Amino acid sequence: MCGRYVLDAGTEQLVSHFNLDQPPALTARYNVAPSQLVAVVAPKADTTKRGLALLKWGLVPDWSNNGKPGPINARAETVGGLPTFSDSFRHKRCIIPATGFYEWRTLGGKKVPHRFRLAFGVMGFAGLWSVWSGEEGKKLFTCCVITTTANELVRPFHDCMPAILAPEDYAKWFDGETPLKEWHALLKPYPAELMEVSEASTLVNSPKNEGPRLLDLTA
Repeated sequence: MCGRYVLDAGTEQLVSHFNLDQPPALTARYNVAPSQLVAVVAPKADTTKRGLALLKWGLVPDWSNNGKPGPINARAETVGGLPTFSDSFRHKRCIIPATGFYEWRTLGGKKVPHRFRLAFGVMGFAGLWSVWSGEEGKKLFTCCVITTTANELVRPFHDCMPAILAPEDYAKWFDGETPLKEWHALLKPYPAELMEVSEASTLVNSPKNEGPRLLDLTA
């Protein structure tokens, strides 16, 4: 699963990588956790442009009776068929920017976090978003990360990983005319040879901790 990740890319890097219409105002994050506001990239009303917004991590479908926090992940194998995700999969796909994600391994009786990242920097998780309307017209915008089978690098830590999209596939992911089977085909394990892993500080274990020291083993 994907339950914690990093986003410490600079503004220019994000604008260039995701072809954003306007530069986002973001603070570097080293321990992004469920229920928090997270950066999400999606097409604007003018679908030739892409924007970045902050949505709550934990998808609440529009038909929810109470708006309570929903799942943080959707499995690629079932995302198109489950009621919680099916409408968003067809109409509200997004990309969640990251520069790394964490998985844990038990070493010496302790849960030790490890950070996975791409050799070239920014990555984009395939994601879904939704909007739920509450009382008095209050709207709640939420999202989740799509996960897929783990590659050879991640498998010793967990059996699944975020579905990382190749940059050349972003347009296809956003295009509403793309056949369903082609969207599904994009949700595959990212090549292990293009990724690397390193141990992180156990400070990551608490979502209350933040800052670049989380990547420092001496912290």
